[in-house]
Amino acid sequence: MSAKVCCKCHEAVSRRAINALGKIYHPHHFTCKECDKPIVDAVFNVQKGEPVCQSCYQEKYASRCHCCGTLIMERAIVAAKRKWHEKCFRCVRCRKSLIKSNFFEVNGYLFCKHDYRKLFSSRCASCEQPIGGNATIALNTKWHAECFRCLCCQQPIGGDFAIYNGDPVCANCVNRFSVY
Repeated sequence: MSAKVCCKCHEAVSRRAINALGKIYHPHHFTCKECDKPIVDAVFNVQKGEPVCQSCYQEKYASRCHCCGTLIMERAIVAAKRKWHEKCFRCVRCRKSLIKSNFFEVNGYLFCKHDYRKLFSSRCASCEQPIGGNATIALNTKWHAECFRCLCCQQPIGGDFAIYNGDPVCANCVNRFSVY
């Protein structure tokens, strides 16, 4: 029978040996690869094939939540190239959980669909409300189709129009103004 040899000091282990990670250690040589303190409580993590104590693991390797900055020791959500606690994965504005929802990320902040549209969608030149779907683009700006109206008759403009003092005038009303 071959003698057990410590993988750290390469000397025989005659009494108590620790068999971990496919290697044999003297108890005082089974140490954390970061702080070099003996691992005595049998709770350790592995980094690059070497044991790391719980304290060093939390300090150097454990993920931190992008929202609250604390360690993630349970399940994590990975989104927008960042990690989050499940409880922290929420819209930054309304605090609604985003776990089963569509979301948008802006500069590291998460938004639900409603708040994203409210804050970042193009706004109508007339009513100044967000434009969520199709927009009418005229006069170098965007409008809701129902908000792009004739200056004179206030009817929505769906076709040709002219401009009077920077405002749209429909084809039916164009003769009332000197337009260009």
